[in-house]
Amino acid sequence: MKNVLIKIARYSSFVIMLIFISSLQVHAQRFRGNIEYYSSVFPSEDGKIKSINGTPITYYNSVFKSEDGKVKSIGDKRIEYYNSVFPSEDGKIKSIGDVRVAYYNSVFPDEDGKIKTIGNIRFEYFNATASKSKGKIKSIQNEGDDPASDDALNTYYFIEKLNQQ
Repeated sequence: MKNVLIKIARYSSFVIMLIFISSLQVHAQRFRGNIEYYSSVFPSEDGKIKSINGTPITYYNSVFKSEDGKVKSIGDKRIEYYNSVFPSEDGKIKSIGDVRVAYYNSVFPDEDGKIKTIGNIRFEYFNATASKSKGKIKSIQNEGDDPASDDALNTYYFIEKLNQQ
């Protein structure tokens, strides 16, 4: 009985510690700023974020399905998309400002359509036969420690979130 009570006490203290740590992380991730949203007749813009702390965000109103409703610019940084015959890159981000984004057009389904490069940052994927690692990122290397490529990588993931709205 004493061993059971000790195990329960250890378990509950562990759970309390996890809750405390997660509350610290949530506090650190709070956003303090001003967000404005579009109220538009265009469905490609309506309800999407218009600006964050005064930085404007614009969206494409396009006849091309590959770019309609996607982020066109963030501040003065223009975003372009592929209009391609290759389904692995059609509608995906082509460039963020002056930084180019390339994708694998591969016979390997585990890397086909995945990011190949963002500027000087190169992505490699596992093509192993082991199913747990197959298709997962093997390495990300910033050749030359290019800060513009690092910035574009962060912006890339932000744009992907905005495009999912």
